Amino acid sequence: MEGTQAKNTDDTKQSWEDIYQRSPLEELPWEENRPTAELVALIESGIIRKGTVLDVGCGSGNNVIYLATQGFVCHGIDIAPTAITYARQKASKKGVRCELITGNSLQLPYTDNTFTLVFDRGCFHSIPPPDRQTYIRSTYRVLKPSGKYQLICFSTKDHRDGPPYAFSPKDIQHYFSPLFKIHYIKELSHIRNNSKYYFLSVLMEKFLHNAYSEPSLT
Repeated sequence: MEGTQAKNTDDTKQSWEDIYQRSPLEELPWEENRPTAELVALIESGIIRKGTVLDVGCGSGNNVIYLATQGFVCHGIDIAPTAITYARQKASKKGVRCELITGNSLQLPYTDNTFTLVFDRGCFHSIPPPDRQTYIRSTYRVLKPSGKYQLICFSTKDHRDGPPYAFSPKDIQHYFSPLFKIHYIKELSHIRNNSKYYFLSVLMEKFLHNAYSEPSLT
């Protein structure tokens, strides 16, 4: 089983690396060369206290660099080495410090209770069903008590079978409510190249549970 998981991880890594190596950033729909509007609105709301934050699936760094300019201690992780190279170049050009590494979101290489905020635009909706519990528990583990998790993912209004996958508000409740308090789920739309895409914007907060009695995610 471990060998199969390692192969799947290697295949996923190579797939994303190929995308970043062969495509200019401006041709990748998630690489908008600016921070995500929903993240900016969250930070400007004052809900998130200043602290250490993680952008999981950070790509070329637009969001993690924005967070650094707002006074946060910033970490970013992506499975594609070329994406991290881009992110480091952008951070250097912007004159901000971000700890940017290549890694697997299913095995986040950070200690427990590290982050005030985990931001995810497009990582969870790329995770296949068998790995979702692992991803959710990994995110839960690295958040501080009462830490926030902002998720941007495709909505089932797009009728996507995946990957990338799509989720309804009910799906989000099913997957996350055992471990997270869900503050809101908003449906958003975005037009790119004359096509409309639908997303969910979700803000969650880490519930505190006894380590020996975590609720089931099945």
